[in-house]
Amino acid sequence: MKENMNTILIILLICGIAYLALFHQPKQETPAELKQWFSTQMVMISEGLEKDIALDKQGQYPHSGKQSFEPKGSITYVLLDKDRTRFELSQFTELGSSDIESTRGYLQLKNKAENLGLSIRLNEIDVEGDGVQTWNELDEYIADYPRFYTVTISGWSV
Repeated sequence: MKENMNTILIILLICGIAYLALFHQPKQETPAELKQWFSTQMVMISEGLEKDIALDKQGQYPHSGKQSFEPKGSITYVLLDKDRTRFELSQFTELGSSDIESTRGYLQLKNKAENLGLSIRLNEIDVEGDGVQTWNELDEYIADYPRFYTVTISGWSV
């Protein structure tokens, strides 16, 4: 009887762990948490902006995309997550460009750029498709095309 009880407890424990592993959804960030994250990213860009501009003028700034050190007179910052990959948001996230532009960090970066005589632009970029080509799942599948943000600072001579 005691062995049966131990076996049942072990089976329940394994089933519980399997259930959590298969059906647990990670907690989504709230719009307020996302705004704070974006604000912090903008502050970090603001703090390193003058150094980055100096590096660009010297041909030492590593521009993203097609890796280039050629001076461009502009820098496009792709906002990255903790794994150093671009930070993507679901299209269903209730955060937009205007929300980001209203953060303390963005306003700080905008003021710094304007004081240096530079322009600033926040871009929302949609990630196109996920490669799902199965016609029989269309009724059940809800497309979620994520988006990410970049900030471009430009206007200095090279």
